[in-house]
Amino acid sequence: MPFDLLPYFFSILFIFKIFSGIFFSLQKKQILNHYKHSDSKEINNIFGKIIIERGFLRKNIQWCSYTLLVNKNSLFIFPKDFYFIPSRSINIIFSNSDTKFTRHPIMLRKITLSKNSVELICCLDAIRGSKRIQIQNLNKEEVSVFNEIRNNNNYH
Repeated sequence: MPFDLLPYFFSILFIFKIFSGIFFSLQKKQILNHYKHSDSKEINNIFGKIIIERGFLRKNIQWCSYTLLVNKNSLFIFPKDFYFIPSRSINIIFSNSDTKFTRHPIMLRKITLSKNSVELICCLDAIRGSKRIQIQNLNKEEVSVFNEIRNNNNYH
């Protein structure tokens, strides 16, 4: 009896994965259509990880690839991870900026630049902890975009 249900279980999991991927790709298109400005920059196929710390022993690490949309006052991150349920898009606003053209934003606290990687540190709140987004293997032009954000918004 249980072996008769096993093929149905795997087919349901496969169909769920397809529909969730379609849903999040449609959501990404919708965000790009509504929140992209004329001076926005889009960066594709970037690899890194997201680290969410929620206390002393609670840490969540996700390795994924990203698509970034850099606006004048915010940054949209679209993770393409390898987990069963895809991640939602992340909207980060810069300090000293308005929340116009944003969607459920979190505040950026610090930008750390190195030769070919960037680390974005966001403080969610006292209860949920902090979120660190590490973006790796960037070229000089992509690092210069983050350097411009750091200089324009006083993240020294």
